[in-house]
Amino acid sequence: MKKIYQLIVFTTLLTTVVSCTDTNTVVNPGEKPIVEAYLAPGHRVSMKVYTEIPYAETSEGVSEPINDLSIKITGSNGKVFILKSEGNGVYTSADSELIQEPPVKYKMEFDYKGRTISAETDIPEKPVGMAISTNEISRTQINLSGGGFPGGGGLGGGFNNTPIELSWSNPDNVYHFIALENTETEPVQIIIPPSGSEFPTIRFRISNEPVLGTHSNIQPQSLEYFGNYDVILYRINPDYSALYQSSGTTTQNLSTPPSSITNGLGVFTGINADTLKLLVKKN
Repeated sequence: MKKIYQLIVFTTLLTTVVSCTDTNTVVNPGEKPIVEAYLAPGHRVSMKVYTEIPYAETSEGVSEPINDLSIKITGSNGKVFILKSEGNGVYTSADSELIQEPPVKYKMEFDYKGRTISAETDIPEKPVGMAISTNEISRTQINLSGGGFPGGGGLGGGFNNTPIELSWSNPDNVYHFIALENTETEPVQIIIPPSGSEFPTIRFRISNEPVLGTHSNIQPQSLEYFGNYDVILYRINPDYSALYQSSGTTTQNLSTPPSSITNGLGVFTGINADTLKLLVKKN
């Protein structure tokens, strides 16, 4: 479950949050805070709070961090965390205040603009029966620094592009998704970019959207680096999947993404994970 909080990569989902055009008699448009928190066993709480981006015909608006809130998280085990404001909208619990293994529920609450913002979540069980078809593959490095595609290999990085199969047990029919993280200190690129340019550095990649099934594939050509990877299987709650599936909200298709936050938007959810290893060697 190494670096499980790297799930924060999904922060881009929250940039889609806009207000409805419908009249809201409880909370005025633009006044709901956006909450982002993923509670993982063995980790302290890390939570972000931002202002809502209201819809405007003449401008796109900007989401700003909300600092200096008094945020309390209470566990069903009796533990109470008072989060510390770290600035830039980030709030954390103390190093000794860690999320417990399931079964446990957590409730979050704070006051904002005269209203109580709250949410509850369960910590899901750890994924069961995770397996991988191979722990080692080989790729051919492609050097584009001189232009063209040496050896006619194209961008495949070698001809063996057999998918890596992942599987797990899912008797309760709950949501999972796969992420990959290259764990090398100085990773070596499989495809060297042309001189004077560079490819974006993506050490952590989500390989698929949340699914209710029991298997998924990793395409070898999607891996950017040689070396060791953590292959992480996340078990997630339905509220996170609903937010993911609604991330297509645009100014042409206005809607408020689903949220379990009372008087707010975003996600406050529990996650759990299991990890296997994958080595990508150079041919």
